[in-house]
Amino acid sequence: MLEKMKALVEFVYENAPLYRKLYRGKPELRDMEDFKQLPCLTRSDFVLCSIEDILSDMDEATVILPPIENKTLFPFPRLESAADRDSRYEVFYFLLKQAGVIDGASFLIITDTRHSYYCGEIASNLLYYKHPTWMMLLRDHSADEVQAWIDRFEPDCLLLGLKRMPNGVMRWGVPSIFTINQYGQDLSSTDGISHFDIYAITEVGWIGIRLPGGHYMYPGEYFHIEVDPRDNILILTALESWLQPFIRYRTSDRGQVFGDNQFCVTYIGEH
Repeated sequence: MLEKMKALVEFVYENAPLYRKLYRGKPELRDMEDFKQLPCLTRSDFVLCSIEDILSDMDEATVILPPIENKTLFPFPRLESAADRDSRYEVFYFLLKQAGVIDGASFLIITDTRHSYYCGEIASNLLYYKHPTWMMLLRDHSADEVQAWIDRFEPDCLLLGLKRMPNGVMRWGVPSIFTINQYGQDLSSTDGISHFDIYAITEVGWIGIRLPGGHYMYPGEYFHIEVDPRDNILILTALESWLQPFIRYRTSDRGQVFGDNQFCVTYIGEH
């Protein structure tokens, strides 16, 4: 991992003006302690620069992704290259595999307007991996109306992109339930319902998944996560994000980091 970090830091220093300004000299990484001494990237760093200062190569930007939620503190849209998109798909596939989702399992996505773009992105990933997928925009639907949709499609998995969990979700009869950034809830039950929560941030995308009764797990080849001991803020490095790089990026979330690429979340800030 250290060699990958060295290559990434050297690359961004040469190609992303924001990092040259942040580091004030070319870093030399001899070990992980040197890496931890690098200045953290914050949202305020983005506010004070232009999009050209952030991207390593403007010509590589093939896709512009708007903010995942209607309200976001991040000042720029998320941009990615074809390679970044493939990495994002691979991360999502990792999350599915941790949850034990079998090939061809079907999904019903229920979302509100605030999370509809994010869930649309998830639907694209599911369809890419050939999972039959339907998406429903929840407005004033009753629990019975939602139940009718579930009875119609009989999905193997339910993904809820909602700010608040609707009443009766446990009675809908779907054995696998996925949520987004619902770190404080656990819908798992003794009668066979398994609840998996996806941790994601607007700036980067999805990162880890919480298994029932456990911690969030993330692919170590794609991310390095540490925690600031002063305030327990999670600090993220995206190891495969070369176009719009995030190296030691201070998130707005708090938690703890454990071995074997695991962490927990104790607070979710605004994304």
